[in-house]
Order: sequence, then C-alpha cells, then structure tokens
Amino acid sequence: MENIQTPGPAAPAKTKPKEAEPPALPTPAVPKPGPARRQDLPAAFSKEVPTSIADLRAIEQQVKKLVRQVSPAVVAVEVGYASGSGVVISADGLVLSAGHVCGRPRRDVLFTFPDGRTARGKTMGVDRDADTGLMRITDPGPWPHVAVGDLEEARLGDWVLALGHPGGFDLKRSLVVRLGRIIRAAPGIVQTDCTINSGDSGGPLFDMHGRVLAIHSAISSSLAENFHVPITEFFDTWNTLAAGGSANALASQPRAYVGASAADDPAGCRLSAVEKNSPAFNAGLQPGDLVLKVEGRDIPVSATFRRWIAEAQPGETLNLEIKRGDKLLSLQVKLQTPPDGK
Repeated sequence: MENIQTPGPAAPAKTKPKEAEPPALPTPAVPKPGPARRQDLPAAFSKEVPTSIADLRAIEQQVKKLVRQVSPAVVAVEVGYASGSGVVISADGLVLSAGHVCGRPRRDVLFTFPDGRTARGKTMGVDRDADTGLMRITDPGPWPHVAVGDLEEARLGDWVLALGHPGGFDLKRSLVVRLGRIIRAAPGIVQTDCTINSGDSGGPLFDMHGRVLAIHSAISSSLAENFHVPITEFFDTWNTLAAGGSANALASQPRAYVGASAADDPAGCRLSAVEKNSPAFNAGLQPGDLVLKVEGRDIPVSATFRRWIAEAQPGETLNLEIKRGDKLLSLQVKLQTPPDGK
C-alpha cells in the first residue's frame, strides 16, 4: 500500500503589523501679534492723502516690498465643492480662513500656493457666528508663513492690502493684490474699500507692516465696500478653533450635495458636469447650463455658486435661474446629503 503523507496543521498566517497612528499634534497656542512701529513706515502713510509724486512712489515701493514678503503664505483652498482663500501663519501649517469656507471640522482640504505647489490638509475648528475658521496643512513642512497683527493699533484711513484668489486659483494670473484703506471698524467687523470678489473669501487683509489684520468675509453691494473678520475674532474663538470644534450646531451638520460641477466661462458660471440621479440631475439641470442666479443673488463666477452650495444644508431647496441657449429657466433643486454620507 502506498504510503501517503497527510499534511500537518497549517502554519499560522503572517499578519501585517498594525501601523502606528501618527502622534496627535499639540493644541496650538493663540498666535501673538508681530512687532511693528508706525514710525518705521514712510511718511506718506501718515498723511490723509498722498500730496506728491514722492509720496506715491514711497507707497508703491512699500507695497511691492510687502507683496514679495507675504505672497508665498497666501493659499487658495478647495474644500468639497467650495473654494476660497487662506493664509498660513505658522511654519507647521496653521491656516486662517473664513468659517463659511471651512464649513465644519475634519474636512479634507487642498491648498495651492502661488507658485502652483499643492499640499493636503484638514479643517480644524469653525465658528460660523464669527465666520472664523482654522485649517492645518498635514503634509510635512516647514511652510512659508506670516505674522498676525494687532487691530488695536489700526486707525481709520490706514492703508491695507487685500490678497486672495478671486474666481479660484489661476497660475497664469496667480495671486491678486488690491490696495485700499480702512473705512470702518466696529466690534466683529472691519470694512475697507479694497475690491474683493468671490474666491477671495478667507484671504488675508494685511497692514503696511505685512501682518494679518483681518480675513475676508463678505462682499457688499459695492465691490469697493467689503467686510473682513478682525484678527481679534480669531483670538476670541481660538479655544474652539484650535480644539477642532464648532461653536454652533450649524457647522457640525452634514454638508449639502448638489451633484453638479461648475467652471468659469466668459459669460459667467457654466455647469461642466451633472451627476446622474443627483439633486441637480433630478431638477433638470444639464451640462452647459449657465447659472445666472441662486435665490435671487447674481452668480458672476463659479466660486460664488460653490459657496452657495457650501453654505446650504441638506434638505434645503434652492431656486436657480438658468440660461440654456436662448431660454431662461427657473429650476428648484432640493439638496441632499452626499452619497458617502460625509
């Protein structure tokens, strides 16, 4: 009889060792304002208005110097369907932005620097009432960064620089810089005559020392009268922001999902894709539709459309005015939670 050997017990399968989770980063401390002395600025900045060509040249030279200094730290941000701007304030990648750009904690973020480099990150904390938001770059640094300022040192009429990415990041155009002045300061708000637009939200307002005084928050009916969240609001809500929390229930709700992508077009905001069986699809939206208005508000660029969606809630119905060829249509879109439930 043939001797047949039976196999012994199977050797235990080798299991892949569990990867250790990265250590939690320490809670960042409240940033301290960088030093600055008003007397160090050219005399032109102490005048109510420039009075000579020499004053104009002094202002021009200081602005050029500051733009070179602060631009590397100003980023475009993409969070879900929304886009905006932000500014890096630490070498390890803390980013200030607007609360409505962040949306809620623990969302994935793509940061784009003015030279086209990108980095990944997460939203941290949000205070939607103050419109303050904090993000962090999770890719290894160090990162270019700027100092924060002290709003108590600012005065009405002070010159300021507004930087951002209106309409989204564009490497051909890169960063957009606007010079203006503070025209109003009140609790929780700074108003300037700097021209800002959709996509600038979350970007920085600098003083003439290159320190962040405020973050772009809202556009008024006039492009030259716009509102910014003072840096002091970030200091006041820092515990919530740094702890990765939300100061109200709105920010913790799921984001809204429309299922349509938009792109800038010479005519405005045009839908580039509509997902099958999505809210946009069910409402009758089609690729190529030009979005004119959402809830009666003009949509000049795609970033404005994405912001409306980012600020809406699942279950909410938005009225969209659409141009399709020569036809004007009014469509009702009922937003849903995303298919992934996040």
